[in-house]
Amino acid sequence: IKEASKNKMSNPMNTVQEIRNAFLEELSTASKEEELESVRVAYLGRKGKIRQLFDLLGTLEPQEKKQFGGAINQLKNDLQVQLEEHLAQIKSKNENASKNKEDFYDYTLSGKPFAIGHQHPLSLIGQQLYSIFRNLNFTIMDGCEIEDDYHNFEALNIPKWHPARKMQDSFYITENLLLRTHTSNVQIRSMENMKPPLRIVSINGRCYRRDASDATHYPVFHQIEGLYVDKGLSMADLSGLLVEMMYGVFEKEVEIRFLPSYFPFVEPGAETLISCPFCGKKGCSVCQRSGWIELGGSGMVHPQVLRNVNIDPEVYSGFAFGWGVDRLAMLKYGVEDIRMLMDNHIHFLEQF
Repeated sequence: IKEASKNKMSNPMNTVQEIRNAFLEELSTASKEEELESVRVAYLGRKGKIRQLFDLLGTLEPQEKKQFGGAINQLKNDLQVQLEEHLAQIKSKNENASKNKEDFYDYTLSGKPFAIGHQHPLSLIGQQLYSIFRNLNFTIMDGCEIEDDYHNFEALNIPKWHPARKMQDSFYITENLLLRTHTSNVQIRSMENMKPPLRIVSINGRCYRRDASDATHYPVFHQIEGLYVDKGLSMADLSGLLVEMMYGVFEKEVEIRFLPSYFPFVEPGAETLISCPFCGKKGCSVCQRSGWIELGGSGMVHPQVLRNVNIDPEVYSGFAFGWGVDRLAMLKYGVEDIRMLMDNHIHFLEQF
């Protein structure tokens, strides 16, 4: 091309034909997509031979320029068409080769083993609880894990000076924001946005406290939080609900026992015990020979908590409970260390 430029393109059409012949020769040897791409760049790229031909148009006479320009455009189009056709042939050849390999596959060979995933015990217990409370016509709610101080403490009748705040050493992010220490914040936000009568439950809500890690404590744990607000509710209604809940989890009849206890957001408050579903109150290693298992707190919603969310305690009453889902899973599946639920060892999870 450079030599033709020096001679002012005495025979420009011969140059076009020479480039066409060289292209066809290189194209015939390209058997892979990578090789075909190299041919495309050499001829149709920004610095390819077609581009150089266009650069020589300025050296020609007007009549030659018109004829030579048309020949270059025709050459460029022909090269593009032939590249596309050759690419289609290469792809078709590769597909046929792949199909031929499949034809020779021996289907009598035994398959390769692969691990099948298992549901986590917390997921299994969560599905059971979800089914139980949907059948009881409860609304399943969820709440934010990063909560403000008001919804986590103050609205629950736990002001800043209250000694009960020492019961849970919290993870504060700012002076007013913290990782929630319980799922009771779901109660407050639900009552703020819903009018009674209301039945809500939060299942497998993640909570955070500054607990030392041991067999029964972990800084991250899960709670189920239930709330029922209506006219004329009592502890008897709470007991009936918890009996139904425990029957759904353990698939055995259980009894409920309340022991008086203090929680700022319920009055009266109680620690809830269930008759041991494994020994029927006869005494075993699970219940430490007592016949009863402690599960968590419950009680009637404190009137001040109802006032904080603009619900009249003279008209409505309510009950609430908050239990550890991890504790339920440990009891149901015989897990002795809560850390096993968090470590995610495959040999442990394969049992479920």
